[in-house]
Amino acid sequence: MKPTTRAQYAARLEPVLQWLARHPQASPDLHQLADLACLSPYHFHRVYRAMMGETVSDTAQRMRMQRAAVELTRGQDDLTRVARRAGYQSLASFSRAFGASYGVPPGRYRAQRLLQRSSKEPAMYTVHIRPCPALTLAALAHQGDYQRIGESFDRLAMLAVGQGLLGEAPGPWIGVYYDDPQQVAAERLRSHAGVALAAGRGVAAPLETLAIPAMTCAVLEYVGPYSEIDHAYNWMFSAWLPDSGREPHDFPMFEEYVNDPRTTPAAELLTRIHLPLRG
Repeated sequence: MKPTTRAQYAARLEPVLQWLARHPQASPDLHQLADLACLSPYHFHRVYRAMMGETVSDTAQRMRMQRAAVELTRGQDDLTRVARRAGYQSLASFSRAFGASYGVPPGRYRAQRLLQRSSKEPAMYTVHIRPCPALTLAALAHQGDYQRIGESFDRLAMLAVGQGLLGEAPGPWIGVYYDDPQQVAAERLRSHAGVALAAGRGVAAPLETLAIPAMTCAVLEYVGPYSEIDHAYNWMFSAWLPDSGREPHDFPMFEEYVNDPRTTPAAELLTRIHLPLRG
């Protein structure tokens, strides 16, 4: 596929990703999505799969389950309501779909999360202090709930493919987080979704380049759903940092996403949380 063709398809598919993110309850309609992309319905699915590496249904399902996991972690709504907001009229169907993604049915998932929060014994994580090399990212700004940055990563991936920025083994994929979600309102949270950029490569808007300097970091390896990553952050700052004798550097937290959420069960997702350190 020619670079100009990739860029054209990426621009056409942007409204499709936006529609999927805004309508988690709806079932994607081929003709409607093809119209949004200005593509023939006979070829829309093939173009989408070629650009995104997954089907429309896969993207929609991933977005729905991620949102449902966040709702189960944060709220107390009846499971039937959570299911309906995820596009399921049947709680049984929702439970099967959620269990396929997260390894347990939604009711047990919520109960386990509540038990973790009420436990007096904090979870323990492995932290390594290591030098981290400089990185230049092709980045897309994201403002809003950090738990919805996955939508910006989907858009970033499509734009990066459109601009010919991804090689055979792209990555690492990086999220940079500027604010504390416990202190800043969700709609005002600032972050960037990024992917490593080869030396000498440029980007076109809406992408921008973002430099991460070489520095020493405390790296915490977290395994599990993105919806629960706040537990690792809380432990890192309340337990590890005070006992470490180290001081944070003047650079924001960033995360490296080691495996692919499109093909990895949520319980097996590996995230390396980087806390920049002085000295």
